[in-house]
Amino acid sequence: MVTYSEAIYIDESGNGAPTNDIHSYWVSAAVSVAFDQTLALNEGVRRTTVRHFRPFVKELKGSSMPRYLLPTSSVSDVARDLGGLLERVHARIWVAASRHGAKPFPGISAEHPRSKDIVRSLLIEMINCHLAEGSDDPDHSLIIWDISHQQELQDFSASIANFRTVHGGIPRCEKLAPAALGGLSHDWGGLQSADVVAHCALHYLGREDSLSGARADKCSAFITEFMPRLHKKDDGAPSGWMVWV
Repeated sequence: MVTYSEAIYIDESGNGAPTNDIHSYWVSAAVSVAFDQTLALNEGVRRTTVRHFRPFVKELKGSSMPRYLLPTSSVSDVARDLGGLLERVHARIWVAASRHGAKPFPGISAEHPRSKDIVRSLLIEMINCHLAEGSDDPDHSLIIWDISHQQELQDFSASIANFRTVHGGIPRCEKLAPAALGGLSHDWGGLQSADVVAHCALHYLGREDSLSGARADKCSAFITEFMPRLHKKDDGAPSGWMVWV
């Protein structure tokens, strides 16, 4: 019987649309924590939400900033609290992104490429590589996905089950469960954390490409609080950020 020791929460932002704004990007973020840290993460996210948002807001979401923030709080305040929380629970963070019209990607139809397929392949590649390398990795990891996006949950589960590495076509590492577990985001602080990371990464990419809709404060939040905390290999080499354009 397999016992899962690590939860990998994944959320996404943007839609890879043929537009000239930030939504031409598709971004996926993964936040991985040991199962014995999930309660601490849930409580930390709850406290951050109470501290910075209006009382009717029950879920931490990037799209709720700054509209539903308290007058005394800012995007940077939320990002600072969340970044510190993710560090305290020893979270691993990966972010992958691609833009509509990107160059052909190995293993994905060049005739009808979808940004989300490219991005999910990149994200699973990074996670799979981490698990396959060994070192201090957890025995087994389970991906948790927002069940409110049921079709996307099915699509992502298929992406995991059918995954093969870009170079060599090696199947998914057995340490990664072959399908995603669906959960409601308001019950899982990890899903809310991944939402904010993905949302801020979207605005960072938008600012880098001078796209409309990109906010400077959310871009700055990603640069300051989340980019330095992206996963690194044991030798310190960055391995938590991939963009395909």
